[in-house]
Amino acid sequence: MAKRVTIGDVAAHAGVSTATVSRVLNGGAVTEATATRVREAVTALEYSPNALTRSIFAGRSSTIGVVIRDLSSPFYLDLIRGIDDVAAANDSLVMLANTFRQADHEIALVRMMDEHRVRGLIVTAGEQTDSRTRRLAETGTPCVIVARTVRDPPPDLHAVSLDNVGAGRLMARHLAGCGRSSVGVVTSGSRPSQLERTAGLRQALIELGRPLPADAVAVAETAEEADHAVGALLARAHARGTPLDAVACATGRLTVAAYSALTARGLAIPDDIAFVTMDDFPWATALGITVITQPSYEMGRRAAELVVERPGEAVSIVFEPTLVARGSAGERNSP
Repeated sequence: MAKRVTIGDVAAHAGVSTATVSRVLNGGAVTEATATRVREAVTALEYSPNALTRSIFAGRSSTIGVVIRDLSSPFYLDLIRGIDDVAAANDSLVMLANTFRQADHEIALVRMMDEHRVRGLIVTAGEQTDSRTRRLAETGTPCVIVARTVRDPPPDLHAVSLDNVGAGRLMARHLAGCGRSSVGVVTSGSRPSQLERTAGLRQALIELGRPLPADAVAVAETAEEADHAVGALLARAHARGTPLDAVACATGRLTVAAYSALTARGLAIPDDIAFVTMDDFPWATALGITVITQPSYEMGRRAAELVVERPGEAVSIVFEPTLVARGSAGERNSP
């Protein structure tokens, strides 16, 4: 096994002390001739500085920690790409952790990121991690909550989110514009983003004179539950005497499951029933699915920039949703 080159090897090759090599690598003051010899030695020996040792002396690593709630959601792919681009431009690595939507795991991962003394932390986990994240921010580590806002945050705790109420309103108005009047909603639970989207959709439908019945919202966490949720929505609407002519899915993670549940019941989209959902994904164009998109790449970039820039006061950034109409809401057949 080849021996790893050490800072001592570089010092011996350049004819200087290890302290001098350290000063050169960390931008300290030395003569240009000495700096040149050290850099040439680093190149000749292919020396890789020990980032762990450097972080020990600095008291913090150059890594940006990212705790993701569920990588199965299409939203997170571009979000991570945006974070990674900013990290790479600022000589940082990204330490990514997926919590699999498990609350205890989310809390443990935030604690582990603190133990690794990350440069900053970006979190998309649930509210149960807020107290730990808040304490981390209060000790000077810049932290960013993505996909929801935070009440009374300390200076180093920032938020990057979507106007979720606006997203729900956009869904409702688009469906109404396509001539749909009986809407069912599939949502994934009590997360603020889900509640806000449903609230926005409900508000807009009331304004349009098409109020959403209390039983026209069904909660699902898994693909199997989404199938049951769609079945329940259809059955309830039939019992009310107002069969559904539209389904809105408030979470991109369940798009395929909700869409499949409709077609498995013999319903043609959009002829029999309209369908709109959150977040774009590769097959949406091929299937002609109308979506409400989030600028997830830009949200990721901005979150990472807040870590790097450290603005000194709590910053809350809200992005606007965008409608991409492809036909699944009956756009081509609308009056």
